[in-house]
Amino acid sequence: MSEYINALTICAYCPNTCRPSYAANEDVQIESQTPSALSLITLAVLKKRLPMDEDTRAALGRRAAANASIGHCTYGLNIPVALDAALAEGTPA
Repeated sequence: MSEYINALTICAYCPNTCRPSYAANEDVQIESQTPSALSLITLAVLKKRLPMDEDTRAALGRRAAANASIGHCTYGLNIPVALDAALAEGTPA
């Protein structure tokens, strides 16, 4: 399993222990924008269970929470880097 797929899998099933890293009053508290949600969406795209359409691209573009999680992940993951690597390798441009 590639390093970024492993990172996304760990994150997708994590209970968002990084949540304290983003402000409580920010829109990023919406569950579909958490790092774990973005990881799960990316894994679904890579497994061809979800199309990489305009809505999916928009969802994956909402990275404020993922960016805020850098340095706060219990597992030491950098999810924005893993998302970029997975999408660059696994989806058409």
